[in-house]
Amino acid sequence: MLKQLLLLLLPISGFAQLQSPDQFLGYTLGERFTRHHQVVSYFQHVDAQSDLVTVTPFGETYEHRPLLYAVVASPENFARLDQIRQDNLRRTGLLPGTPATQVALVWLSYNVHGNEASSTEAAMKTLYELVNPANAQTKEWLKNTVVIIDPCLNPDGRDRYVNFYYQNGNLP
Repeated sequence: MLKQLLLLLLPISGFAQLQSPDQFLGYTLGERFTRHHQVVSYFQHVDAQSDLVTVTPFGETYEHRPLLYAVVASPENFARLDQIRQDNLRRTGLLPGTPATQVALVWLSYNVHGNEASSTEAAMKTLYELVNPANAQTKEWLKNTVVIIDPCLNPDGRDRYVNFYYQNGNLP
């Protein structure tokens, strides 16, 4: 009985693991373009699988595609995120006082123009590398850094470009 229960739970445990973009999408990044809804799904997957990420929607486009960003930080920095934000405002002179933390904020925005071919894929790869448990280097970076990733500033233009490419093939 126990063996049967374990066999039933085995497939479920495979779904509860962080996947690379290649594993999640079923193709190697760069082989083809990724549509915006797939990018959103991947960011939500990473959010669900990692305590280093929080994905936040902040609106939608004219064509009703979701706009979102991901905050990537160590658990310690997530616990003091508001203090880090306020200290950043102090550093810029927008709030009085001396910053209590020295944590850097890094904002990465991708795909402002629809025909930027690889930037949205780069956003997925960047997110994965920042939270990949096997990447010891990024664990060190996240002790002193909070990274904010907007994977696609222009989802409507991006999907128009991707759809054009898929409809017309690889034309010169």
